Parts: sequence; structure tokens; C-alpha cells
Amino acid sequence: MQEQILSIKSFGARLRVKDGLFEVTVPDMSGAGEHRTQQFVPHTVQTILLHRHTSASSDAMLLAEQNAVNFLILDERSSPTLFLAGLTPPGSIEIWKRQIALHGTPEGLGFARDWLCIKIQRKLKWLSKLKRYREGEPVRIIQDCEKALQELLLRMKALPLRDAAKAAESLRGLEGSGQRTYLQTLSALLPPHLRFDGRSKRPSIDLFNAMLNYAYGILYGWVEKILWKTGLNPYFGFLHGDTRKQKNMLYDFIEPYRPWVDKVVFNLCARKEASTQHLSELSGGGVWLNEDGTSMLTKAVNERLDEKKESGGENARSFRQSIEYDARAFVRRLLGREDQVPDPAFVHATLEM
Repeated sequence: MQEQILSIKSFGARLRVKDGLFEVTVPDMSGAGEHRTQQFVPHTVQTILLHRHTSASSDAMLLAEQNAVNFLILDERSSPTLFLAGLTPPGSIEIWKRQIALHGTPEGLGFARDWLCIKIQRKLKWLSKLKRYREGEPVRIIQDCEKALQELLLRMKALPLRDAAKAAESLRGLEGSGQRTYLQTLSALLPPHLRFDGRSKRPSIDLFNAMLNYAYGILYGWVEKILWKTGLNPYFGFLHGDTRKQKNMLYDFIEPYRPWVDKVVFNLCARKEASTQHLSELSGGGVWLNEDGTSMLTKAVNERLDEKKESGGENARSFRQSIEYDARAFVRRLLGREDQVPDPAFVHATLEM
């Protein structure tokens, strides 16, 4: 039976209980009275996402608690803001306990290292493609970057993790070094007037960084929602910072997917679809994307995430689906259930009401 995620987002939609089942009613706003109603068996529902301008009865909340259903309330940006939990711990508590137990351990750090290695491998694959369409000096620049990243990847894989604190510091240092080389290469491949000098975040000081920051924000929001939906807690990570203050699992888990967004931003700049006309200047210095810029970039990022991956045949998943697939696979590893091989067709239903 398919796992169901109920995403209740239609204006005025109501979640209630009828005959022991979840019942979602979407009102007909035209006044014709043709309301849509659908019922769901509680034990087939994994997560309920309640968006703004919707409602749920206390009976529905209690039924969710009795069936260990994750119940999340989202804000105006569709980001999870509240996690409702009863006095009986929800099913995701076991996952959270495992996350916390692995913080500061070689095993936990091993997961984070794997994600960093995947990110570097994806960068190398993309750089190889960029090289095909260039000649002369740009090819040499890419080759130098490839060599640096390949060496860094070997050092990362060979790094002893026994002393987790020391190893975490080394991993962050290696990743930072590789990121600087990688960004310098992307900058050198752009038209001269769009080149940039490293990362700038708050505020951005150039078009590329303004776009990259906004695109990462889109990716952060989507990945955080996936972590909550699959039972993972975005705060309990292994590599980035203190587990109590920041969304460190989000920062850890998102690493392999950054190159997908990097490619979107780079292509918009390289093809001159993005320009300084998409920027607004901040009064305190720096720049930010204006409305035209955010609209263009949001469309491009979402189109990229909805693309089907190159491999997989008939069962190919979109990049967006792949992130959720990876999260579910990681949960199985956390709980020691690697033998539960996921359906290659990615049997999973997200129902939006």
C-alpha cells in the first residue's frame, strides 16, 4: 500500500474525522455548492501538511496522534513552522533519537562525508560537460579545477574519522578549499562583466551571488519540507555546528544537491539571460534580486528540479523526487533497515487538497 502525504493547501480546506477516517473537504468557492470530499485510512497516512488558510479539527489531530502520523503546519512560504506531537511520542521520535545519538560520532560524520563526496563528484561531472564546449584557456582552467577537486576527493575519502571533532574540522576545511577553487573557475568562464570574487551572502555584492543565494533559498525550503515529511529532524545534524541552534541536518543533507542549482544560476548568467537589470541596490550596500529577477530564477530552478534524471529508464525520477527518495533511503540506514529495498518505481503518493 502506498504511503500517503496529505498536503492540505486549497483555501478553506478542512480536515475532519468521519467514521474513523480522515476526511478532507475542499469548499466550492464559486457558491455552486459542489464541494470536493475525500477520505483516507489513518494507517496509510504518514504525514499531514496543513497550509495557511486551512483548518483541522481536534478530532483529526487526535486521530493523527493515535496513528503516529506526522502533523506539520506550514507558513506563507510553505515552510514547516509547527510540529504537533502528543504526549505519546510520534513515530519520527525514533529517527530523531538516532540522529542525536550519532552527533559527534565517526558514524554520523561518515554520512556527512558521503554527502560532500557526492557533491564533489557531481561538480566534476558537470565540469567535464562544460569542457566539451570550450577550447583554449577555458579548457585549461577547467582541467586545473578538475585536478584540484579530484585530489580533494581522495583526501576526503581517506580522512580518518576516529577523532570526530578533529575530522569534522578537517572536512569543513577541505570542502571550503574546494568550493573556492570551483567558484573561481565558474567566474572565469562567465562573460567578463558578470565575473565575481568569491562568495558573498548578506548582502550579496554581485549578480551571481545574489542569484545563487536566492536559488539556495528555494532549495533549502524544499529540502527542509522533505526532511520533515520523511521523519527527519532538520536540526539534528553531524557536521555543521551545534545541534540545538541551527538546522544542521538540513545543511548536511542539502550538500549533494547544490550543484543542480549552481548549474541553473551559471547557465542563466553564461547565456546572458540574467543581467544587472535584475538587481536592486540595498541602501546599506550590496544588491538583491528584484521582482523580475526572482520570478525568472524561481521558474528556472523549479523547472530544473522537475526534470527527469538522465538514468533510470521508465522509472526515472525527477530531481525533486530523487531528493525525497534519498531521504527515505537515509532513514532506513539510520534505523538499520537497509534490507528494505525501496520500490524502483518510487511508490509514494502526495495528495494535494
